[in-house]
Amino acid sequence: MNAPDGYYDGLNEKLLDAVPDVGNVLELGCANGRLGRRYKELHPRARWYGVDVSADAVATAALVLDGSFKLDLDVDSLAGVGSEYDAIVIGDLLEHLKEPERVLSRLRDVSTAEARLVCCVPNMAHITVLERMLAGDITYDENGLLDKTHLRFFSPGSIVKMFLDSGWMPHLADHYWVTHPNLAFADALIATGATLGVPKKTVEGNMYMYQLIVECTKVPDVQPVGGPPFTVIVAVNRDHQLQANLLHSPGLAEVNPQVVLCRDATSAAEAFERGLQQAESPWVIYAHQDVYFPKNSGYALRRLFASIPENEAADTLIGFAGIALDEQSRACKSGLAIDRLHRFDFPASDRGISIDEFAVAVHRSTRHRLDRELGWHLWATDLCLAAAVHGRPMAKIVRIPLFHNSFGDSIPPPDLFASAVRLGEKYPTVPVIPTLHGDIGAPAR
Repeated sequence: MNAPDGYYDGLNEKLLDAVPDVGNVLELGCANGRLGRRYKELHPRARWYGVDVSADAVATAALVLDGSFKLDLDVDSLAGVGSEYDAIVIGDLLEHLKEPERVLSRLRDVSTAEARLVCCVPNMAHITVLERMLAGDITYDENGLLDKTHLRFFSPGSIVKMFLDSGWMPHLADHYWVTHPNLAFADALIATGATLGVPKKTVEGNMYMYQLIVECTKVPDVQPVGGPPFTVIVAVNRDHQLQANLLHSPGLAEVNPQVVLCRDATSAAEAFERGLQQAESPWVIYAHQDVYFPKNSGYALRRLFASIPENEAADTLIGFAGIALDEQSRACKSGLAIDRLHRFDFPASDRGISIDEFAVAVHRSTRHRLDRELGWHLWATDLCLAAAVHGRPMAKIVRIPLFHNSFGDSIPPPDLFASAVRLGEKYPTVPVIPTLHGDIGAPAR
């Protein structure tokens, strides 16, 4: 690559701030070593090693780092860079690689089990890129989002999927925010987003985040295993979300489940009942259309279903994120998911008292029944409460990293409050019903 002057001399302050205080660090795309040098000034006991494709950059970095390696990551292996790294740092490099997924997967082998991967990636959904696309002139630049050396392009949702499929669980740690002087253009994009059901806050985030600072932990290893098949039931009202997420999921492709699409339902209960009538598999997952099942999640689900005794299947209720009781019977968060761009990472539990509706699993012979009067919200928490009333086992909340790629803005919709009122009326003796949306108090009598 013929790099412009100063290309290898930059210091990404937000990326630096995201690197944890650890002993051994490996940086891909180390350039002249400025990031590592500054980190070592802040953490004198740390050892920082760098990789770069430029011989000149590697030679300069060697003067300030503990070691540097000249590698073409599209061709060379990582066999010679050492192992047991506590942190991996990747600054503005993935977009230059032909197969970044392959590199990310290989990094699992040279890092510790508790390693953190910190990365900076450009956002191709930024308003400046959209501006050129709408003008019909995607002219490449010497640097920036449309750098002419970029080979791959990422958006907030797609980068999460790539990390998950490569064995890393991402979390948006920070970002660079760059707005646009043409307010009329920005307002028009916000209005266009509304026609797709995307709230203003979400559109603004997608189009103003210029670079994303992403921090990752490792996805637990999962080996391909056998197990009972399952059916996925989906209530559909936005096909573009369905196609880009659930139907694009490698975790489903690897086990080829039956997928039942339910359209025009008036409640979650109606869609589930219709789907259950068509289900051909012993286990059923009722999932939102915006849920993405990453690589190896299908195998993990089969292993989960295989572990449940047949005589317990009809009473089993499984969630992937929610509220459970700890050993002192206190309400606490439980489960594992990437919710929008943030990692929800808490212990599993067999004492779930509220589960999120984005994905729920039951046996086809389930005794659990959804309440149509709850509409589209809080029906899974109702299942947990109803299980207690009928003396059934409490819900299981498991750790299988699904991506809830919702473009909601975290502001509860009005009909959720109506569902909360209905739930409180159903269980007047329960003073507080904890949920991930907040605690629901029983109505005054």
